[in-house]
Amino acid sequence: MRVLFVGHGPAHVPWIVPLAWACRLAGHEVRVAVRPQCVPSVTRAGLVAVPVGDEAAAGAAAGRRLGLGPGRLKAAAESVAVLDADLSEALVEKMIAVADTLTDDLVDFARFWRPDIVVHDTAAAAGLVAAAAVGVPAVGHTWGVSLGVHCENEAELRPSYARLFERFGADPVVGPSVWIDPCPPGLRPPHGVRRADMRYVPFAGPAALPPWLRADRPADRPLVCVTGGVTTTALDEVRDHVVRSLLALDTEVVLALTPEQAAATGHLPDGVRMVADFPLDVLLAHCDALVHHGGVGSGLIAVAHGLPQLLLPRNAFQEHWSHLVRASGAGTALPADAGASAVGTAVQDLLARPSYRERSKKLRAQTARMPAPDRLVGFLEECVRAGGTEIPTPEETAGR
Repeated sequence: MRVLFVGHGPAHVPWIVPLAWACRLAGHEVRVAVRPQCVPSVTRAGLVAVPVGDEAAAGAAAGRRLGLGPGRLKAAAESVAVLDADLSEALVEKMIAVADTLTDDLVDFARFWRPDIVVHDTAAAAGLVAAAAVGVPAVGHTWGVSLGVHCENEAELRPSYARLFERFGADPVVGPSVWIDPCPPGLRPPHGVRRADMRYVPFAGPAALPPWLRADRPADRPLVCVTGGVTTTALDEVRDHVVRSLLALDTEVVLALTPEQAAATGHLPDGVRMVADFPLDVLLAHCDALVHHGGVGSGLIAVAHGLPQLLLPRNAFQEHWSHLVRASGAGTALPADAGASAVGTAVQDLLARPSYRERSKKLRAQTARMPAPDRLVGFLEECVRAGGTEIPTPEETAGR
């Protein structure tokens, strides 16, 4: 079986790596089509990258400013908040605009390589076009949030979406979609698309374990990780006062930074360590709590280790995830510009109150019960045999 994965931006590539490797280990051929800027992320994972599109054009489309600042949520239910309708609409149109810069190259490659199935990041609408152009099933793969390009019925067919397909003589993909989703149900807001659960397996590249992570730490000094994620500078402006607030609690602190952030970081006070370009999954196995910007990847890695988390969101996406984490009871959130005293109090509460860790461990157990990526390979194989995606997911099969 030939499986063509289609990625979106750099922060999205790690989400598709586990399933891509599961397909490869099952003996299938795998290619990962991405924008040129994402090629190093794919090859670093040991996978074959296919650069598609002009980076300048794709970057211009992706760089549209949409007013993603905080305050763009609306209450949908007691425990759910969603992006406001105008912002959601603008985001989908932005995804379609990016896809429009990639489809020529991607369809050319699909017609040359002839995949049996296309697995596309739900933000990468170009994957739907490539699948339609060669007449194979398309399966979405979320990036931890319930957002992406899809068309469930004719009433939802938007002109910009239809135009993506027209120049290739293909009919738009319309009808019930299926998305592979690594987000545990306890953190997943309601959505109309059918889901195929897949256990979250974090991926962030290789690392060498430093000596201080191979030794016992003082049991009376919690280790708290602070990060703004691997693709953002979200906490750069407030990181210093966050660190000061944590040191006042007599905790140890480790900063997880990008290489660029690390190079710009000066002297670190006693009790603070720094790692650069280091897998957060490996680091959090040794930590007691996480303070972060509200990124979905960072948050789910904390869940994978049963850690409580404090979120300091700076935009609507991060605010959305923060709301879901708070509603689950696995963490709490403050405005990104919260003072050092508020941050210290919140982290002290995270470490002292058992309910945060208990709720996070429940989410971890929920994640562990989800099918591993190799189970989803069988689902993809069944989709190829059936010529479509309306077949039982692993959970549906188990429930029969």
